[in-house]
Amino acid sequence: MIHNLGIGGAVQTGYKYALEHGYDIAVQFDGDGQHDARYLKKLVEKIEKDGVDVAIGSRFVEEKKPWTLRMLGSRVLSTAIRLTTFKKITDPTSGMRAYGRKAIEMFNTNASLTPEPDTVVFMIKKGLKVQEVQVQMRDREFGESYLNAFKSVKYMLNMMLSIVFIRN
Repeated sequence: MIHNLGIGGAVQTGYKYALEHGYDIAVQFDGDGQHDARYLKKLVEKIEKDGVDVAIGSRFVEEKKPWTLRMLGSRVLSTAIRLTTFKKITDPTSGMRAYGRKAIEMFNTNASLTPEPDTVVFMIKKGLKVQEVQVQMRDREFGESYLNAFKSVKYMLNMMLSIVFIRN
């Protein structure tokens, strides 16, 4: 029987595989067509050459974040991250990330870690070096977001509580 463990379970499974097979870097990459594989090299180089533990593909390192309702949520999360870690993360919900060995090990020793902004906060607070890399993303080509209006509000509340209180 097949069970859908969701994105958190899928990512945890991937990092377990990476650790068991001795990988030094693992990449998280959404399957909806938004992410461009051309930028993977930049993410990996950030880890290999700059000693970064987590490289986040960001649309907003060099470009302005638009003032849309969706980006309002992103701005709120970015502000919460900056207030709790003193680290600027411009694209906290980006699903395009590369993780070095320390981060892979962290995922394997803490089952509560998911590929969400609160995990970035946790990793920063545990001393991991997190940096963003400018990337371009396309519009979604496949599937639909699991976040409708109600789920988006619930997601934001959960992330804010986790960033401010739980991961603090």
